[in-house]
Amino acid sequence: MTLPKPLALLLDFDGTLVPIVATPDAIVVSDDLHALIAEAMERLEGRVAIISGRSLEQLDALWGESLRGVTVAASHGLELRSDGLLSAPEHSALFARLARETEKRFGAQRGVVIELKSFGLGLHYRLAPTLREAVHDWARECAEDHRLAIQPGDMVFELLLPGANKGEAVRQIMDRRRFAGSSPVYIGDDLTDIPAIIAARKFGGRGIAVGQKIAAHADDVLSGPAEVISHIRKLLA
Repeated sequence: MTLPKPLALLLDFDGTLVPIVATPDAIVVSDDLHALIAEAMERLEGRVAIISGRSLEQLDALWGESLRGVTVAASHGLELRSDGLLSAPEHSALFARLARETEKRFGAQRGVVIELKSFGLGLHYRLAPTLREAVHDWARECAEDHRLAIQPGDMVFELLLPGANKGEAVRQIMDRRRFAGSSPVYIGDDLTDIPAIIAARKFGGRGIAVGQKIAAHADDVLSGPAEVISHIRKLLA
């Protein structure tokens, strides 16, 4: 990969830096991954960003002090923390209420995992794939009733506030002083990462897909998180 310097790393989290697991709370950030992000921050003079559908609260709980100084776009870009400053919408109790209603709707049917986020609600059906249509119908009903957006993902439907978009997150990050003039490499694995890949290219960078799901939209393809880690190490060498 040949890019004009300096390089910036923009990284999805689930499915990219860590494997997809049965439930969202089963993720563990390894010591090696903590060390890699620290090395990248040092080598790239802070031009590292995590762009995730998880909330900022979730990411901080998983990463701890390792995210200190790292630019983080959480909730598909609705929450942006950079240089110690946080930009986010006003908190709403809507998603907590929808989580309770979803529990009532699917409580008797095992396998639907409800992931409450600060500005969204993930409805995971990985443990109950036969309920896909029922989960989708419920998500659509909630979206129509409350003017929300639906984002399909890897065996999940997410209810989001309108405007949540990883492509817009990339644009906001690249406007920050520390990223200005750099060439972004975006790495992601799911449908939500396609706008981010497109945005990275507009800034003279490249997009890398993890797995085959969005390979047609990317410049390169890596097989999984283990190869992502190896590739990042090569970029930093």
